[in-house]
Amino acid sequence: MEITRMNFSEQLENITKNLKRSCFVAFDAEFTAILTEYCFKHRLFDTNKERYDLIKNEVSKMIMTQVGLTMFQYNREDDGYAAVGYTFHLCPQAVADIDQSFIFQASTLQFLCTHNFNFKKFIYDGLPFLSKAEEAHIKQQLKDETLLDNLVHGFTIQDEKELQKYCSEVSMWLIDNEEETVYLDVKCPIMRYVVHNEIRHRFPNVLTTDSLGNSHKVLIYRDKNVEGANSAPMAILEENLMNHLLGFSQIINLLASHQKPIIGHNVFLDLILLHNQFIGPLPNKYCMFKKNINSLFPIIFDTKYISHEMRKNLSFDESWKSNALQDLYEFFSEGKCKKLEKGVNSIKMSPSFDIKQSYHEAGWDSYCSGYCFIRMGHWAACENRGRYKLVGPSEKLGALAPYCNKVNVIRGAVPFVNLVDVDPPRHRPELLHIKSMRERIINVGKVTSVLAGFGSIDVKPYGKKTALIATSSQNTADKILKQFKNDREYLIVPYNAIRHSPASQMAAWGGAFLTGGLLLYLLHKRVNK
Repeated sequence: MEITRMNFSEQLENITKNLKRSCFVAFDAEFTAILTEYCFKHRLFDTNKERYDLIKNEVSKMIMTQVGLTMFQYNREDDGYAAVGYTFHLCPQAVADIDQSFIFQASTLQFLCTHNFNFKKFIYDGLPFLSKAEEAHIKQQLKDETLLDNLVHGFTIQDEKELQKYCSEVSMWLIDNEEETVYLDVKCPIMRYVVHNEIRHRFPNVLTTDSLGNSHKVLIYRDKNVEGANSAPMAILEENLMNHLLGFSQIINLLASHQKPIIGHNVFLDLILLHNQFIGPLPNKYCMFKKNINSLFPIIFDTKYISHEMRKNLSFDESWKSNALQDLYEFFSEGKCKKLEKGVNSIKMSPSFDIKQSYHEAGWDSYCSGYCFIRMGHWAACENRGRYKLVGPSEKLGALAPYCNKVNVIRGAVPFVNLVDVDPPRHRPELLHIKSMRERIINVGKVTSVLAGFGSIDVKPYGKKTALIATSSQNTADKILKQFKNDREYLIVPYNAIRHSPASQMAAWGGAFLTGGLLLYLLHKRVNK
């Protein structure tokens, strides 16, 4: 189901109920930009901290435009799962002194157009949101009684005219009409909050409240002596305003409060964006980023990482062709996994998606992630049992516990992010050191081209005539060392920090000069005796 600002309020109760009933929730997001520039290329050199430091500033300019959540509910009677999927359309907002901004890359626009992204729903119907930091800022303004003025200062000329029109209607009603009540139709929640306050300020004797059964209407009583007259407490008006401004952030708060296991596919960038958009500005320290995410969502599974690890237990013929979400989903949904030919739980989506048109649609992709999680959890649980039969959600979660809070890292020096502990050690082969024997300045592009045929490699400068080489496998490193053993153009050897580090070399030369100077001094002193 698609959720926009048009139906969010009426669906919020159902979303909350479905979340409470779920045993885990699958997550996916679509962004306004993709980090495609050369400086953001995934490199075999990168530690997780280095990659986080590289992208955190750029990611602050990006937002999620769509968030998909699929809530998987287990039915004991038929031993199957009902999957309730939602696609939330989001759009940044300008409110008071907060003006959320973002970038849209042209390449991303083309990608979204190719996959039928609905820009109308994004711009006109997208849900607002606030980060924890922005929410605290707005609440502080409520406490300081400065929010109303800030809201009015942000009004356009059209907004000011509309506010004046509502006040004029009340004024004319009080002068020329004997009716005890009047209704104002105010659709915008921010304007509605301002109207309540402005009417109360200009006409101290009237009472204002929201009309029962129609949240758009402001009901105004002539005075407190009218039967049934009441004035909505300011706390209620402020709560209604905050709920509107929070928008989709209410869903994030629900997920955090219920602490359901969160399932995603390749979610490292998603989590960085989630922090920036719903927690606050990304911290300078990578360890603090991990701590904040774990505090919000203490149980996260990444199906990209799980599939990478579980694939090691399959032969080439048994395995999926890639770890891409679409390939992984089709491998399991089309019954290609030989280990899951019997006794698997049924999974039914409600309502159903059009599979041919829905990839890269956040709701559908979240469903695919959850589907793959269930299938891999079934496989892992049955392997632990030693036999294949129906498996409940608790046993699946238990079987996949070794992969919990381990988030896949694409083509880096470290295989995964550990959200609850220190990251694992480097899993790539030791670096290689290359020195150009002919060129005054080493040509990294040329070196990369020369070595590309040996396997997956990355090269980065390490001095005027030298560079470092990172390889994806020991086999690739061994082939390069063997091929260039007696090469006259390039000297390639295993990297040694003491021998090849510029700092170590400077220290060695400094020590040599110091020793030489001391010897000369002693020799000179002896000769002069």
